[in-house]
Amino acid sequence: MKDKYNIKQSKDFLSKDNINFIENVLLKRNFPYYLSHSFEEGLVQKNEYLSHVVLRRIEEGGVKNAINSPDVYEQTLDILNNFCNSINEKYEFFTRISYNLTFNNGEEKSHIHKDHDYPHKQIIIYLNDADSNSKTCILDNKEKVIKEIKPKKYTGVCFNDLKHYQIFPKSGFRLVLIATFIGRR
Repeated sequence: MKDKYNIKQSKDFLSKDNINFIENVLLKRNFPYYLSHSFEEGLVQKNEYLSHVVLRRIEEGGVKNAINSPDVYEQTLDILNNFCNSINEKYEFFTRISYNLTFNNGEEKSHIHKDHDYPHKQIIIYLNDADSNSKTCILDNKEKVIKEIKPKKYTGVCFNDLKHYQIFPKSGFRLVLIATFIGRR
């Protein structure tokens, strides 16, 4: 039976080079993450987290100069390609790529959101062993939870532009690779 929400998950898709990059670059103390604030117009929650933007959001100026972190772009694209191949997903182009590191910021969860105001697909790849309660919750159009995804190291999920939120870790941190894209028709 086909999943009517088109939620696809995969594990064991990373190459040895991908794992080496994650362990010896992204998870090392000297890799730069920057303070970010998740916000929605009129929202009071802080939702602070750390982020390393690889590809700026397309709505922040189009594709010209979109690559924000050329030193990690190719390795990140390789991870995304391996994931997309594992779930038989084709993309036209990415509209955003970022590494997001979340932690106990005093809030229980992020706000409910979609990453863009236009049709897109979402990828989340979990890169560390995080607090198992720091799940991603995917919602239907009535904002009812249709899928809870526990953060399991080296697993990924892809879904259409559904609303979602994450539960912040109570201890430690959660590192994910976030990418949004326009699918190939």
